[in-house]
This record gives sequence, C-alpha cells and structure tokens, in this order.
Amino acid sequence: MGRKKDHPKKHIISCRINTEEMEILRELSQDSGMSITSLLRKSLGALTHTNTVNA
Repeated sequence: MGRKKDHPKKHIISCRINTEEMEILRELSQDSGMSITSLLRKSLGALTHTNTVNA
C-alpha cells in the first residue's frame, strides 16, 4: 500500500499539440528547470490568480 497523500491527483487531462507547441513547452521546461507537468500546473495557478484567460 502506498503512502497517503494530502492532495491526491485523481484527474488526468490529455490534449494534442503540434510540434511547435511541444518545442515551446520543452524549451520553457528546460529553461525553468521544471517538468512540463509542473510548468503547466504553475501556469494554471498564475492564470487563476490573475484571472486573465484570453480565448
């Protein structure tokens, strides 16, 4: 049995992106020293905090 987590992650989000978008994510991830997943989570937090989502 695994360790009990305070905030378990129960949901998976999947999307398709093009090669250019993937390269941007890889570069941002490498430059920041974070994984792509961590980078996306941090970006979501920033968007939520600033409430500036432009469609």
